[in-house]
Amino acid sequence: MDAVIFDCDGVLIDSETIAHEVELEAMKRLGLFFDSEHYKARFQGLAVKDWSAMLDEDHRAQLGRPMPDGFIASLSAEITRRVLADIRPIDGAVEAARSFRRLKAIASSSPKVELHGKIRGLGLWDDFDGHVYSGDDVARGKPAPDLFLLSAERLSVEPALCIVIEDSVNGVKAGVAAGMTVWGFVGGPHCLPDQSERLVAAGASHVLHHMNDVATALRSL
Repeated sequence: MDAVIFDCDGVLIDSETIAHEVELEAMKRLGLFFDSEHYKARFQGLAVKDWSAMLDEDHRAQLGRPMPDGFIASLSAEITRRVLADIRPIDGAVEAARSFRRLKAIASSSPKVELHGKIRGLGLWDDFDGHVYSGDDVARGKPAPDLFLLSAERLSVEPALCIVIEDSVNGVKAGVAAGMTVWGFVGGPHCLPDQSERLVAAGASHVLHHMNDVATALRSL
């Protein structure tokens, strides 16, 4: 394999936990109620525009009217503020990212400004040499393959020679659709009890439970 492409949220940084809490509280204020585990399974890994569209469908179905104007923009801004104020690296993630010294990129559904802030906050910007790509960079977000294909193109590497590291079903599906080998990661505190099985069912070749395992596997490539 010539390159590794990391997801960010839930792989490098524990931002999913913060976002999940903020989102569910905001939904309750709207009158939308979700089971926590079902919400995670359905929405993790989606780009903001796709998440927003699906929530609007739910709002129309449950409450009979579109989501209030400006709600998603306000909620997204609050998530960004909270996450960037409390950068929490996944245990061992920085070391794992640095353990692979060849071509690598980050491909995340996060908005570009937020994603860049996260990677700089982790101290990893220079390690990725600017190869940090967000959901804002493509027309279709995960589970479509566009973001991973863009990353491979910018790295000048064939997709079949890339490994993707993903924690979400939508992310795994995107990597598989791009023709890449996908390693599932379930070491984040946001992961569901059956996350390993979900990722394998989505196409992950195998699943790693801690970033130390990721680092060991990357060093063996």
